[in-house]
Amino acid sequence: MQRRELFARRIGYFLTFALLAGGSPVAGAEAVSFEGKTITIVVGTGTGGTTDASARLIGQFLSKYLPGMPATIVQNRPSAHSLAAMSYFATQVKADGLTVAVGSGSQLDPSNYRVPQSRYDPSDFVMVGGIDLGGGVIIIRKDAQARLTDKTAKPVVMGAASGLPHSAMLQAAWGINYLGWNAKWVSGYPSQTSALILALERGEVEMTGFASAGLTGPLLDQSKYTVLFQTGSNRCRRRSSLPALQATPIFMETMRGKLAEPLAQKAFDYWCNSASVTTWLALPPGTPAAIADTYRAAFAKIGADPAFLEQGRMFSADLSAVSADAVTAIVRSYAQASPEVIEFMPQMLRRQGLELN
Repeated sequence: MQRRELFARRIGYFLTFALLAGGSPVAGAEAVSFEGKTITIVVGTGTGGTTDASARLIGQFLSKYLPGMPATIVQNRPSAHSLAAMSYFATQVKADGLTVAVGSGSQLDPSNYRVPQSRYDPSDFVMVGGIDLGGGVIIIRKDAQARLTDKTAKPVVMGAASGLPHSAMLQAAWGINYLGWNAKWVSGYPSQTSALILALERGEVEMTGFASAGLTGPLLDQSKYTVLFQTGSNRCRRRSSLPALQATPIFMETMRGKLAEPLAQKAFDYWCNSASVTTWLALPPGTPAAIADTYRAAFAKIGADPAFLEQGRMFSADLSAVSADAVTAIVRSYAQASPEVIEFMPQMLRRQGLELN
């Protein structure tokens, strides 16, 4: 009995001290709320592209499911293939839950961020979740298609944005090296999908790659264009559900048996990693666990919301939500790749004449 009384007195002293100090014995368990706040979503690309569209879709539903129903705004910071935006996010943003980032798979690739001008490492980001939009495709103009396999003809012009081309475009790199494609790279285009669509329509470029979500009616005009291959999603294994792509082969199936070198095969598998998640949502390094858990709980609800899926599938029939654990696993897989694997693709592109910024 004396021990019980002593224990009770000690608990009483603790409660009294906490109250006198102006605290609460359960203060650490208080729910996170963003009532009256505005969440800023940092995007490293311009408006109109897949990443920007994903950010705006996610933002709409973060307002619905985060406690307090905060407002959201998208802040586009296009520069240096998103390096500036991601470096800003990693080094200058407060870890208070009021700023998040939405990026593409290319920002998770060490080929892009392990460079002198980078100040970020996605392994330090607190991942909330991601969106898989179904991989990408590579498209060629009909009037150039015959030249792709004719080494005596003028090379097909393969268009790309500045920096390391995104995963759909990189099919051309493998094709040039291992399938004998007669093509040359021309880069420097803005990252917006619309810029490359216009270049393709004008004939400035004759082949390029898009996310499946970026496919428009004109690009599926079989009298003008051929969709050569699709990357597929889920590590290049799942075919797109788009009716227009049902007969389009998955690129990995065509490449099977073409890579005799172990290093080349590892590099190819590394490339397939980029087709697993199209866009991701993250909090800055050092975000408290309570805030991270609140975001992840909200994102889980977003991914199951029929309205979110309906709106998302208006620009990609293959849209699905990806958990924070799955995105984190992809980031770790990237980070564990050897320097030789990481450098395989950039070296191959340089040999093909592409200058990487």
